[in-house]
Amino acid sequence: MKSYNDPAFLKVLMVRFFIGTLFCTLAVNSKADEVVFDPLETIYNSQQGRELVELYYQADAEPEKVEAELEVLNNQGAIDENPYYKAIYYRIKHNITLGRTDIEQAEVIAKAMYQYGQDVDQQWVVAEALTLKGILAARQGEGDKAKRLIDQAIELASQLNYHRLWARALNARGVLHSRDLQYEASLNDYHQAISLLLNIKYNNFLSKVYSNISVVYSRVKDWPNAIKYNELATDLYINSGAASFEHLVVLYSNASHIMLQVNDIEAATDFSQKSTAVARKSNNAQLVVNALWTQGELLINQQRYLEAESIVMECIELSAGMYDPLARNQCLFGLSQVRLYQQNFEDAETNALQALAGFTEINNQDFSLSVHQLLANLYQQTERFPQAITHLIAYYEGRKKQLFDKREEQIFELQMKFDTQLQEEKIALLTAENELAAATLEKKGLQEKLWMLVLGISFIGLVFLIHRYVTHEKRIKHLSSTNKNLFMQSNKDPLTGLHNRRYLENFVEHKAIRSQVSYYSVLMLDCDKFKNVNDTYGHEVGDEVLKTCAERLQSCIRGKDILARWGGEEFMVLLALESAELQPQVLKRFNNVIAEQPMKIAELELSVSISIGATMPVAANELVKGWLHYKTMADVALYQAKGQGRNCAVISRNEEVL
Repeated sequence: MKSYNDPAFLKVLMVRFFIGTLFCTLAVNSKADEVVFDPLETIYNSQQGRELVELYYQADAEPEKVEAELEVLNNQGAIDENPYYKAIYYRIKHNITLGRTDIEQAEVIAKAMYQYGQDVDQQWVVAEALTLKGILAARQGEGDKAKRLIDQAIELASQLNYHRLWARALNARGVLHSRDLQYEASLNDYHQAISLLLNIKYNNFLSKVYSNISVVYSRVKDWPNAIKYNELATDLYINSGAASFEHLVVLYSNASHIMLQVNDIEAATDFSQKSTAVARKSNNAQLVVNALWTQGELLINQQRYLEAESIVMECIELSAGMYDPLARNQCLFGLSQVRLYQQNFEDAETNALQALAGFTEINNQDFSLSVHQLLANLYQQTERFPQAITHLIAYYEGRKKQLFDKREEQIFELQMKFDTQLQEEKIALLTAENELAAATLEKKGLQEKLWMLVLGISFIGLVFLIHRYVTHEKRIKHLSSTNKNLFMQSNKDPLTGLHNRRYLENFVEHKAIRSQVSYYSVLMLDCDKFKNVNDTYGHEVGDEVLKTCAERLQSCIRGKDILARWGGEEFMVLLALESAELQPQVLKRFNNVIAEQPMKIAELELSVSISIGATMPVAANELVKGWLHYKTMADVALYQAKGQGRNCAVISRNEEVL
């Protein structure tokens, strides 16, 4: 079985990408002798037509101004006399209305445009209206209806050789395919859209297609290509001088999600803040809700649940009654994650079931399966095992159904396990170790042969064997270096040199019970007011603070203790103990080593402190079985320490401040 992030599968996907683009380009070029129909270029030669085209491109950035100027043109009477003008008039009105999230009025305009196209027998106007109606249906979660309408629009646009609309409709269908996890079909539509758009003047839509390709690659966890196409889309759009708030929010939100997945928290936060700023500037509640979900997702993935709570609550309040149910359901899902972390199981279950019903209604399979996974975890924690099994089955069966394409034999090779990155790294490490061992044995064998043949072979033979010996010596060194680098990359934090979260999780799962340590206490440590350091002095100074904290904490660590950078400004310690008692002065030692002396960084002298949340000592086997619980307890205690003035430690739910 091969996963979506399997290099072999990704290679197949990339090959199909370029083959698809090639065939689409050839298909378009084969029609080069046909006249490409483009109403925007047709009317641009007249004064009123040029004014309408300019208003069309300005509608997103200045809707009030554009609407006023549009009505002035309309009152002059020329628009009603020309079907080209009238169609562009409908498009501008539709875009302005949609920007205000007035979905009912947007549907009225789309229907009026469709009827007008029928009345004046202009099939390109009908195709435009069908595309608008299809996109509206998609935004309301009516996927089947949307596909029917978009397919009709594609058929008409291709018959008319109307490339601009043909590409827009293909892009819309590509989005629908992507939502159903039909990634190859999605990419095929995007490739064809690109081929149609490359030779069109006054075109800013190409950026949207590149952005959507980035989304596909992010969903198959091909992060380099996801980053590449998102950057391409962003650069193309910004350089075009266009100013669509909606598209900028999408670009920045996608970039934030991608950077989060590659663990570049700083970049993810920066893009999330840009997304929120643009959304709030737009005064479009739907865009604000989408940006809030991006921000909430970022905080939840960093396990900053208390900060995420207010974000997802605002998201839910703003999204009440909105035409696009996706964002509201996403925020309900986020709130259920927060409540699960708080061990408020009743509310977590309620929110998760609401989100599941919402995702099921709009046929969003990807999020539906994520909710099944969360519910399985919740029911397992509350020891309702039959319900947990039900949702686990739904999760795995759903994934199997979605990830397999029965039309092609190669796709049957996709694996049924979806979180295997760590396992693949272990296999790679084991392979490197095996190769190293084999090379070492071969070296030993060559040594023996060399000494046995010294007296009996010619000078040429001796040189040959020595050459082979040196070659294998180099190979062993190379394998040893590769093995070491693989281990370091997988288990070390590049900034501080400490163990990372992956190492710590792997230690608990596989090594804690064999460590011969009787008890462990889980310590969560967080630099106080670290954001102020970054905001005031810059991220380079912030990085130096983290490295200094790591060095000082390392000085407090004993042989069997485990210190790791958990993420951002957070560190975690597995404190090895011989008894079930945790003395307060042990934790105070960690506070003091950070706070007692200012940190000298460049020409600055900074006073830094940490807050600590700790669990009572638990036996190693209990730590393994209840790892999620003990992490949560340490995190809760950490926030209690923050609330009690910082630069202190709190043990579990104990209110005593050291």
